[in-house]
Amino acid sequence: MADIKTIKTIKTSRGELRYYRDWEETEGSIVMLNPQTIERYKAIKEIHPDADSIGVFFAFSQKQFDENRQKLIDLGTLAPDAQIKYHPHISGLYGTDESIGKYLATYDERAKQIPKECDPQEVYFYEWNNHETMYSWDGDYEAIKIILEYFGMEAAMSITRIDACDLNKLIERDHPYIFRPQSEPTV
Repeated sequence: MADIKTIKTIKTSRGELRYYRDWEETEGSIVMLNPQTIERYKAIKEIHPDADSIGVFFAFSQKQFDENRQKLIDLGTLAPDAQIKYHPHISGLYGTDESIGKYLATYDERAKQIPKECDPQEVYFYEWNNHETMYSWDGDYEAIKIILEYFGMEAAMSITRIDACDLNKLIERDHPYIFRPQSEPTV
């Protein structure tokens, strides 16, 4: 069988990136040959706050609510008479206003690290694969939305895109989600 790997080289914010589309093993995923920041990106994405120590919990039934509330009371991270609120933008998240704010701030800080330490082209290719764009009817919708969220419009316009969706329609449809920090709920 003939080798169908066509290696391409593109300029990125960190130098040159070599990649190819893997048609032999994965039906078109993108293989990066010399990524410089993707391991750091994956490590940053694995940073999650300790919900128990912050005093928040997730519940999707009354039983879960009661058990998780009691667990935090027993741990001492939630006062028995605390005013527990439901966060309307994150399914199942409960806590006090203060604890929810602290929990979400961890993700906001994490999001600030990514554009400082990671290359948008590498993140795009990683997320393109992660969201299995090669099978998607929406093109690179999920991958480019992540680039817009972390890096902004300038980066989104400068990277090499594959199976590109209509960026104007995406922004029109998802503008509030893309450009809003997680800790600032909208009404």
